[in-house]
Amino acid sequence: MTRENKQSEVDELSAAVEEHTAASAKLSTEIKDLSDAIASIKEKQASYTSFRNEEKAKNQEAIADAKVAQAAVEKATQVLKDFYGGSAAAASLLQGGAGLAQEMAQAQNAPYGGQSAAAGGIMGFMEVILSDFARLQTETEMAEAMAQSDYEKFMDESTTDAEVKGVDMDHKER
Repeated sequence: MTRENKQSEVDELSAAVEEHTAASAKLSTEIKDLSDAIASIKEKQASYTSFRNEEKAKNQEAIADAKVAQAAVEKATQVLKDFYGGSAAAASLLQGGAGLAQEMAQAQNAPYGGQSAAAGGIMGFMEVILSDFARLQTETEMAEAMAQSDYEKFMDESTTDAEVKGVDMDHKER
């Protein structure tokens, strides 16, 4: 009877050992998977950070170029206005007038579309070019702000995910 009781205890303990061994193996696999997931998240963050830094540099360069170009066009426009300001040639060169303001308003809404029958002369072209550079600057700044916002959101979410996986991994290791 004692032998049977002891054998029963041995069988129960052996079953418990096998059960815990299986649980340990399962936890080891889960820990490895979590570790791999954390490494993957860190790799994605590094890759995205590298891409974001390159994109930011390009956007900053485009913005700086647009600002320089705007200043150059404004200076060129002022030189033309100063040079032709009071002469009779000014009228033929500038070809401005009441329609120029309307053309400029239209040019701010759409990029330069080539020569047209209602062209505003050299000054009109200069204003269109100026508005195109201003639009380029504004659009690039907006794109940069959105890209930075997306980057920060991604980094926050992935960092939180990695931290949650790290805590889960620590619990499973214990």
